[in-house]
Amino acid sequence: MSLEVCNWKYGKRWVYSITYDEALADLHRFAVPLHEGCGIPGHVEVVVGQLGEVRAVGESSYNGFRHMNGEELKDLLTRGWGVGNHSWSHLLIEPPMMDRELRQAREVLEEAIGAPVHLYCASGDNSNMSDHVLAQCRRLGYLGAMSLTDALNRPGEELFWINRTALHDHYYAPFFSEFDPYRNIRQAQEDGGWIIDYCHCPLEVPVHPNKDCSESQLRRRFETVLSEGGDRVWCAVPEEALFYHLCRRHLHIEVLADSLTEKRFRLDFVGLSERVDRRELTFELKVPPAWCRFPRVLLDGRQQPAEVARPGVLRVTVDVTGGGELTFGPGA
Repeated sequence: MSLEVCNWKYGKRWVYSITYDEALADLHRFAVPLHEGCGIPGHVEVVVGQLGEVRAVGESSYNGFRHMNGEELKDLLTRGWGVGNHSWSHLLIEPPMMDRELRQAREVLEEAIGAPVHLYCASGDNSNMSDHVLAQCRRLGYLGAMSLTDALNRPGEELFWINRTALHDHYYAPFFSEFDPYRNIRQAQEDGGWIIDYCHCPLEVPVHPNKDCSESQLRRRFETVLSEGGDRVWCAVPEEALFYHLCRRHLHIEVLADSLTEKRFRLDFVGLSERVDRRELTFELKVPPAWCRFPRVLLDGRQQPAEVARPGVLRVTVDVTGGGELTFGPGA
């Protein structure tokens, strides 16, 4: 007998997330309504030193656009979005700057949104994924760090180098490319992986074609994710996938009973960060065929909704926040 933890919540095959660097207010023009219509949550990466201000960062193509303020970010949270720290200044983070860029920035952002911030997102390029930056992120209790590496994320991989797929009109020279609404999807389906798209602020035409897509391209990407994914894709903010990944990694399962009338397990976490504030996991268990007629699954004596995942296999998603005992048995 073996109680299996699914790679992803609800037994989904692959995961899709999308992030928007800079957290610009103009996301409300096209991106936010499109998310609402498609039912896909989004995620913004905030340059905390310019919270609520008109952007003025070096020679950025987005200078003149306004960064969202605390109330606007809170509104996104109520819509099911997530918020990450994109540093204080958007500059190259040298060791003397780490306290302001990583600790102070997170504290100011958490105060502004009234919620914890779990993710650091590198600004500029992967120079801000340096060893000293990532080591400090770990010390400060961040749960993960997002890079600018265009690649898939897989269950069990490193969480302090999370890859993101550039959702841009085309790439910089010398690697010219064409916008591809199917990018990395086939690989995610095959490998059971996690795609995190990133762009900035899709408008009628890309503000910078090497850093953004258009509104119509974003729409086509969402349509493709939903049509290709069907009921096999889990559309989630990065924190959700991160929490699941960590809970799965730190779960300890003890077999308490294995008989013809009961299969019972004690669930507990070992070494899981207290900052992981959502602790749902999806389990599958092979059971006698008769148990699938009227599934009976209990967590600490309370009935849990279960489904037949495959012939002779029950699937259940439960909140194991306090540990507890998970019991499977024949129904009435």
